[in-house]
Amino acid sequence: MIKTGKTPMSGLTYIAIMSVCFIINLPGIAVAPIEGRLREILHTSELEIQLLTTLPNFVIIPFVFIAGKLSAWRHKIPLIVVSLLVFIGCGILYLFTRSMTGLIVASCLLGATDGILIPFAMGFVVNAFEGKYRTRNLGIKSATSNFGTVVASFVVGILITGHDWHLPFVVYLIAVVPLIFCYWLKNIPGFGDQGLPAEEFKKECVMQDNDKGIEFKKIWGLCGNNAFFTFTTFAIVIYLPQLIQQNGWSPKVAGWVIAVFFVSVLLSGFFLELFLKTFRSMVYPLLGSLLGGGIAFISFSGAEWAMYVGSVLAGLAFGIFQPLIYDKTSYAVKDPSKNIFGLSLVLCALYIAIAVEPFIITGISKLFRVHSENHFVFSLSFYLSVAYIIFSFFFRKKFTFLISPSYYS
Repeated sequence: MIKTGKTPMSGLTYIAIMSVCFIINLPGIAVAPIEGRLREILHTSELEIQLLTTLPNFVIIPFVFIAGKLSAWRHKIPLIVVSLLVFIGCGILYLFTRSMTGLIVASCLLGATDGILIPFAMGFVVNAFEGKYRTRNLGIKSATSNFGTVVASFVVGILITGHDWHLPFVVYLIAVVPLIFCYWLKNIPGFGDQGLPAEEFKKECVMQDNDKGIEFKKIWGLCGNNAFFTFTTFAIVIYLPQLIQQNGWSPKVAGWVIAVFFVSVLLSGFFLELFLKTFRSMVYPLLGSLLGGGIAFISFSGAEWAMYVGSVLAGLAFGIFQPLIYDKTSYAVKDPSKNIFGLSLVLCALYIAIAVEPFIITGISKLFRVHSENHFVFSLSFYLSVAYIIFSFFFRKKFTFLISPSYYS
């Protein structure tokens, strides 16, 4: 049995939770590495490539919010089952499509399905665990999700060398595993078949005051914190491969640097508790310093080794930040039945930041006639991280940046 701080949980239920967490970061993982081949094979335009890579991120956002509302529904297990079936169906659709339109449709469907699964995966952990067990397992959940990214990237790297360009999309069929374990999700405290009957659920979705169990002032602070930190960090994921290509280095370097970033995010999830106990009230300024140091290596050094060091530092910062921000969300939600809705709002902030970053950077670059977006974005991210350090230090006693004694006692 697994200790939860509440009722002990069976090992099969824990595996069911982590199997869902394993797949939620996979959408998009097979698309980026084959963009070049798609241009050659399908003779795609730059606009079509942009739609394929950015449109699913926008699709995720409303479905994350919808999932928060659906969390009040009685029939949650069937919702998860249907979402996983659509996830698998998208993987199959990828394997047989022969057009860019088919790829865009499959990607958008996958984004919508992932938008439903993401808040529930987080909510599983928040509902099942309490106190230090919740903090620890949110770190493990983050590590599991990023481990899925690392494993899938490795598999895609192998399959991409095959003759059939469809092969990398096989990674999405891994959703069969959480589908098999769905039965045991009903044993999660506060989940299962508990929820509102159909008529009350409809009223809950339209009432003006239905969310009085949530402290929205705190939630908006966490949303801003999440969006700002994500915007700064994801410059590495979005722009570093292009910067490496611009520097004339091998595309393999870009792949390895991004892999190092996600491995660092993965590993940091296991050290969340130790980091909180060691640095206490200075956690957020130090996370900003790790991120700023990583960006500085990338921005101000032209050496290849600096790219790896910068990715490690930024990955460690992001890996600790993510589970911490979602754990804090649970303290802003007074009604446990609204945990997933509160989480969905903070998650929306993350995906909005990722989706709009390329448009913001392009807009600023054109406004100030910047010669190279790929260099500019890292200079901007460095100064944003410095601002974050200063802001989080002076407001470290406010809820958004507060590390209460319960985290390290």
